[in-house]
Amino acid sequence: MEENEKKLTVRPPVVVILGHIDHGKTSLLTAIKDFRVLEKESGGITQHVGAYEIEYNGRKLTFLDTPGHESFSAIRSRGSQVADIAVLVIDAAEGVKKQTKEAINHIKEAGIALIVALNKMDKPEANPEMVKGQLNNEGIVVESSGGDVPSIEISAKTGKGVADLLGLIQLVAEMKELKTDLSLNPEGVIIESYMDNQKGPTSTAILSQGILKKGDVVGTSSALGKVRSLKDFQGKELEQAYPSQPIVLVGFDRVPAVGEKFLSFKTMEEAKANIRGVSKNAAPEPSEGEDEDKPVLNIVLKTDAVGSLEAIEEFFKTVPQEEVSLKVIKSEAGNVNENDVKLAKSTKSVIFAFRVKKDNIAEGLIERDKIKYFDFDLIYGLAQKTKELMERKVKKEKVRVDVGKMEVSVIFRTEKNRQIVGGLVTEGLVERTATLEITRGGERIGEGKIIEIQANKKNFESIKSGKECAILYQGQERIKEGDELVFFKYVED
Repeated sequence: MEENEKKLTVRPPVVVILGHIDHGKTSLLTAIKDFRVLEKESGGITQHVGAYEIEYNGRKLTFLDTPGHESFSAIRSRGSQVADIAVLVIDAAEGVKKQTKEAINHIKEAGIALIVALNKMDKPEANPEMVKGQLNNEGIVVESSGGDVPSIEISAKTGKGVADLLGLIQLVAEMKELKTDLSLNPEGVIIESYMDNQKGPTSTAILSQGILKKGDVVGTSSALGKVRSLKDFQGKELEQAYPSQPIVLVGFDRVPAVGEKFLSFKTMEEAKANIRGVSKNAAPEPSEGEDEDKPVLNIVLKTDAVGSLEAIEEFFKTVPQEEVSLKVIKSEAGNVNENDVKLAKSTKSVIFAFRVKKDNIAEGLIERDKIKYFDFDLIYGLAQKTKELMERKVKKEKVRVDVGKMEVSVIFRTEKNRQIVGGLVTEGLVERTATLEITRGGERIGEGKIIEIQANKKNFESIKSGKECAILYQGQERIKEGDELVFFKYVED
C-alpha cells in the first residue's frame, strides 16, 4: 500500500466554465487568461486550442476553453470524464435562465464539484440573493444559504473577485485530493481537434495519467499515430507532458473525434489491434422521409475544430423543422475553400464559417456567384442566423428593388382613380409590372399601379432611361408636374 501511495502525485485541477449565453463565460475566461497566463513573454495564445493553463499561488490550474456545455456534453457522451470542477457563471442581474438549467443538469450528471460565480456584480441592478433563491429551486443550495455549494461574487468586466475565485478553485481541488500515478501507461482525452493545412490532423488533449513523450505511439477508437510534435497550449515544444496539462499533439493519421479517450501503445501494431471504430467526422447523412414540398435550408458548415463542429451539429438537432427542413450538406473542420463554394452553388446552400477564414479563390467565387456566406465567432450568433434564415423560408420574405425613375413634365388626363402622365425616364427603366411610387420634394406621397406604357402611340412593356413615355396610372394619390416617380418590385430574398 505504501509503495502504491509513493507513486501517486498531486495533479492540477481541470476546470470547465459553464452557464447561459451572454452571462459572461467568455469574459471570465479572458479575465483569468489575462490575469495569470503562464509565460506571457512567449507571445500568448495564438489560436483556439480548447484549453489553457495558469499559475496562481505557485500552483497550476487548467481551464477548458470550449464552445460551451454542448461541447462538454459531447465529451461526456463518449464516456470521457475530463473536468474535475465546474464553475457555473450566472449574471447576478438576470438570474437563472434556460441554458443555466441545462448546465446544472450536465454538472449533476457528470458528478463533478460545483462553484457558483455570480457575475456582473458591477451592475447596479445585480441581485445575488434573488439568484440564490432561483438556484434553490434547481436543487443548488449555496453555502451562504445553508447549503454545501461554494459561491462567489465577481465582475469579469472589472476583475473584482477573479483572484478570490481562483483561490476558491484551489481550495475545492485540495478537498478533492486530486492525485495521479505517473508510472501508469499514458492515457487522456481529446478535447479539441482539427485539420491543419500544413501539419495535418492536430488535436488538443488533456492527460489523465502517466507521462506522454514525443515519439510515443497513441491511438483512439478512430485514429492512431506516433507523436511527431508535442507542444503546450502556447505552442512551446515539449519533450514530455504530465497529467492535467493541456497539450497539442500532431501525428494522428486522421482527425480524432472530440471526447475520445487516447491510450499509449508500445508498437503501431498493438495500436492498430485496439482501433475498433471508424472516423466520426463525416457529414451527416440526409434524413429519410422528408416532405419534398417543404422548404429546405441547405448548409455547408466549416469550423475551426471538431469540437465546434459537434457542438453546432448538436444545436442543429434541437431546431424545430415542422415547416422548414434543415440539411447539412457538408460539415468539416478547416478553412472555406473552392470545393466548398462549388458545392454550395450546386446544392443552393448557404455557407456557415465558424471561426475560420476563406481562401482567395473561395472569396472570388463567393462574390462572383453571389453565394450566401456568413461567418461567426459565437454559436449564439450562428443559432440566431439559422432560425432567421429558416423563418425567411417560411415567409418567403420579399425585398424591395428599385428598377427606375422618371420625372413628370406633363399631366395629360385626370379621372377619378386614374391619370395619364408623361415625362423623361432618368434612371433604369419603367416596367409595366413594377409598382409606381410618387415622390414630391424628396417625400413619399403614395403609390399605385401601372396600367399601360406608351411611346409614339405604341404600347410597351418597358422603356429605358433617356427616353420619354406616357403612363396610365391607377391609384388614390394625384400626380403633379415636377413629381419624381420611382418604379420598384418586390423579389424573394
